[in-house]
Amino acid sequence: MAELDSSGTTLLSELLGLTSLQPEETLTPETPGYEKCIQTWASQKQLRPRLVIRPTSVESLSKVIARLYESDLDFAIYGHGFMSTSARDVVINMSAFDGFHFDEHAEIVTVGAGQTWRDVYRKLEEVAPQYGIVGARTPAVGVAGTIISGGLSWISGEYGCISDPDNMLDAKVVKYDGSVVWASREPDLLWALRGGGGGFGAIVQVILRVFPYPQNIWGGPILIPREKLEQVAEGIERFLAKPLDPKVTMLFYVLKKKVLESMGVDSDMLLIHALDALGEQHGRDAFRWALDIPGAVDRTEITSLAGVAGLQDKVDTVKGTMKQFWAPMTVREYSRESIIKAVKWSEEIERLDPSLAECTYLIIGLLCAREPAGGMASCALPRPKAMKHTLVLGTGCPSGAGEVKEHLAHSLAAQAASKVFGEGTDAQYIPSGLEDFQDPRKVWGPHFARLQELRRRYDPRGRFKAISTEM
Repeated sequence: MAELDSSGTTLLSELLGLTSLQPEETLTPETPGYEKCIQTWASQKQLRPRLVIRPTSVESLSKVIARLYESDLDFAIYGHGFMSTSARDVVINMSAFDGFHFDEHAEIVTVGAGQTWRDVYRKLEEVAPQYGIVGARTPAVGVAGTIISGGLSWISGEYGCISDPDNMLDAKVVKYDGSVVWASREPDLLWALRGGGGGFGAIVQVILRVFPYPQNIWGGPILIPREKLEQVAEGIERFLAKPLDPKVTMLFYVLKKKVLESMGVDSDMLLIHALDALGEQHGRDAFRWALDIPGAVDRTEITSLAGVAGLQDKVDTVKGTMKQFWAPMTVREYSRESIIKAVKWSEEIERLDPSLAECTYLIIGLLCAREPAGGMASCALPRPKAMKHTLVLGTGCPSGAGEVKEHLAHSLAAQAASKVFGEGTDAQYIPSGLEDFQDPRKVWGPHFARLQELRRRYDPRGRFKAISTEM
């Protein structure tokens, strides 16, 4: 089999033995649009493939998958999210799978899996504005990637993860041999796709549940001066001590200026992103503790679920600009002390190296997680009971930084959980940002052995790149 030459112009038929692909389905580094089709979130993962294949039909994708799988070429299926991968030889970009169909009678949508959640929110709002969907909090990430990693939504505290059986009903998959199947016909496959980390084929289409949801949601940013941390931490502790409706949730950020600029903020501040689907008065009462802190800036508004997600619509402007390492986890309880420790962790990085601090993320999610309605065994990603909250710690350095800073950022991410919760912490990591210092046997726990067996069945040569390559 011929390889691409240094200019990337070898004919695709020589590379793959395929003649049915259209010219617009292939891109080389010289082709307009190539950069957009290969962009990774973390710059150190960018391998700059010599060829991009962007199939426009399931038939084309099936032939490409089968031929690449037989070859020795390094290939990857492109994803939009934080764990987006790359390959030296060929990246398969799925963005042409962008269909959308709403079935009002069944209350489902059939969605092309190559889209971002930004696309899905927009299309659902156009055809069924009274409906909601369990979709990603960050609209720039992709549909397929969130499903294989579990997928947290703004309403996960109420409805569970994106991949839960009540939300992701079925998926069309191209398997390693090019065969196409609806996963519901192979229940083991459907189970594995629901948070199993990928490596089971290429998802081209998914069927998702939708449901009537309030459209007068009160939510958005409440910006608080960083020196008010003690009051914020005390307020969050009191907030969590009260019985709260599942339609009330929040995120608490410590983001640096580079990211906050995308939200129109020009200085370091604490940021509470509130959501109350019970309306403005209820929301203002629930978050009075934050709104009344001296110096607080109220940027909340009445909006829809799509509007809430859209408030983070520009986060991907930093995509590809940093070497990034993630440590996302579920958390049983938050206290005033643990919140302060988390913020101090980010401040220590600022004192250590301001350039690393500009690439550091701290995101505390409150009341935004729950076990699947069908129990822990109903999908591949287990979630222990009472894990109601999340914590995302991310470290990085500018993409042009050398190996010393990159290794430092990696080390800081690996140590982050113990810095916040104490030495010996057995962090319950989640696979939306799995790094080499996180043990997949602990992430998937009692399901790990079954997932290993299914990976051998659906990826017998270990050719698919998955979130966990150890399976």
